[in-house]
Amino acid sequence: AQYVRSCFDFRQHVNLSENQWLVFREFLGVGVPYGNSKDLPFERSFYGGGTSSLRGWNYRGVGPGGYVPNELDIEKIGDLQLEANFEYRFPIYNIFNGAFFIDAGNIWTYLPNDALPNGEFKFNKFYKQIAIDAGVGLRLDLKFLVVRLDLARALRNPYQNANGHYWRFEYGENYENSWRLVAGIGYPF
Repeated sequence: AQYVRSCFDFRQHVNLSENQWLVFREFLGVGVPYGNSKDLPFERSFYGGGTSSLRGWNYRGVGPGGYVPNELDIEKIGDLQLEANFEYRFPIYNIFNGAFFIDAGNIWTYLPNDALPNGEFKFNKFYKQIAIDAGVGLRLDLKFLVVRLDLARALRNPYQNANGHYWRFEYGENYENSWRLVAGIGYPF
């Protein structure tokens, strides 16, 4: 496979007071296939969703672009990724800490793909195809190990629903599968 791939991962921790932090993360990943390749190799592709990404979405469950998923989709991958995360971390009691967070982002393909319509990156559309989730987390901080549980809800789809809207709560739509409980070891970023 012939491709060029690069990532930019910026993280900032702002100490508000003892054990209270605002944490920001911005991620940009770009992969460009060339020569004998039309796509990045599967294991080098980008994905959105999961325990350290868009936590309100299943692992590899977001995108690409404005592609509308169906039941046959197993995994979705892309050549470009744009993601931003915000987390407020605070102490609860003793070794228990909490967090409130918001995640936003998506993946896109570099070239059009018939199997993933509306999945390619376009400057005039990408900002409309950003998925958003929010949630709350509980962390068990043992100093040498952090075990975390995050409860997140997907708030905005990267594609339009049947009513032409992106937000999941518009017009009383019932999204019972919008909540995700994810477990992880260590902080998400």
